[in-house]
Amino acid sequence: MNIKSFFSYLNLTKFDYLTCIFACAFIFQGLVVTQLMEDKVCLNDLKLDPDFCRNFASHANSSETQEILRTANSFKRWQNFVTNAPSLVVSIFMGYWLGNYPKYFKLMMIVPFIGGIGMIILLLINLFAFKTPWWGLLVAYSPYSLSGGTTLLFSAVYTSTTWGTPSHLVIVRFGVLEFLAKMSMLSSSYASGKVLAMSPWISGQSKNYVGVLIVSMALYLFGLLVTILMKPAFTYEKKPEKENATLSQIVSDVFRISRVKECIFLITKQRPNQGRLRLILLLTSGAICNASISGEDGIAYQFAQRVYGLTEDAYTSMLTLVYIPPTIATSIAPSILKYLGLSDSSIAIFGSLSLAAFFTIRGLFLSIRGYIAGYVIGSCGRIASVAIRSLIVFTIPSNESAQVFTISTALETLFGLGAVFLYTTIFSATIADHPGVVMVCVGAAVLYPLSVSCWIRLVQSKSIVDAPEVNLGSKLSISEDKEANLSNIAV
Repeated sequence: MNIKSFFSYLNLTKFDYLTCIFACAFIFQGLVVTQLMEDKVCLNDLKLDPDFCRNFASHANSSETQEILRTANSFKRWQNFVTNAPSLVVSIFMGYWLGNYPKYFKLMMIVPFIGGIGMIILLLINLFAFKTPWWGLLVAYSPYSLSGGTTLLFSAVYTSTTWGTPSHLVIVRFGVLEFLAKMSMLSSSYASGKVLAMSPWISGQSKNYVGVLIVSMALYLFGLLVTILMKPAFTYEKKPEKENATLSQIVSDVFRISRVKECIFLITKQRPNQGRLRLILLLTSGAICNASISGEDGIAYQFAQRVYGLTEDAYTSMLTLVYIPPTIATSIAPSILKYLGLSDSSIAIFGSLSLAAFFTIRGLFLSIRGYIAGYVIGSCGRIASVAIRSLIVFTIPSNESAQVFTISTALETLFGLGAVFLYTTIFSATIADHPGVVMVCVGAAVLYPLSVSCWIRLVQSKSIVDAPEVNLGSKLSISEDKEANLSNIAV
């Protein structure tokens, strides 16, 4: 790839960086809302002393602390449902919309930012009306959810990844997206803790909740402005009958029950070389990998409070440090492993092993050292889903990518709902005596994508168009054609 093609490739990926802004804005408020909910339970429901409520995590074995944490588990379970369930339904139709009317790509990116702004406004109302029940915080997430949220935005970006990206760079681009996700978690977790630790920006507040929510609002507004101003650089196949359709015609065409049937048929239809079985296994494997990571958010803070007795400031500081190894590994590992000649299926095996270690170590060794060891040894866990997405790309024709990746994101959301339920249920049941059991159970669940990756690598590798192993000359030709097309894209 020459310099011109490189910069054209960067221009092609510019919308990818909006996922970082969006994720930062959402993660920034996430931990704070959990603490706000715990304050409401401690002060309003249990009517405990304010001094105890400020430091209840230091009394890990008290019945009051465990009751607060159980209620927090329930809140996170319902928060996850309210946040993701409606967007899961919306995403089923959005895949067809984006696949058949790709000129509305920017609209798919804009709407979630607007939903995020509405969410922050309602959270601010809940903050100032502190005496309202803690479940009022759940209502605040409705604008975010109804706008499609993370599901819609990431579906749009994943779909655009297949438009114009050279085939040998697909896994690298997915790796960059995972790197951006890790960077979002690292930077926003650290920054939100520091902002929360500041003196309240508005007098009368026990903590600087309002400062955190204002910063989150600013990120959503910035992302919305950038999205509106940017122009897509990718190319797609235009269909005259689709391009000239009015918005009312599109809505009428998209929102039909038959679209659900089409999604099901797309996954279950016969494909050559056991393609249907491969696709189903890959989609479910990717969903489990992502759900295992995203689902932990349902108990992550409560787990740190119960097992390590950490305050919010200590938790965010430690989280920032342990995020560094996975962030670095996610950004460079796919490129290095491809350079060493590993196939996508081999990378998926390596990533799955790392992901299983990530959970199992932290479940068995309930200490700060065990926590850090889990993050270091499991730092390559996220590349499992990166490799699985790349395998999916080479399993389906390009004209199905929009709907398949929307289904993939929807499955990740669906499995994520189940994962949060399992996380919170198991943790609540074992919180008193065996809090690490939940992590060991999740580590065992990762054996499924590991087994699928091994099967694909050892039994079906010759039937997958997977770079060095199959049809190398054809793959290089495709890559060169796409790279040539990239050089024609205006920067």
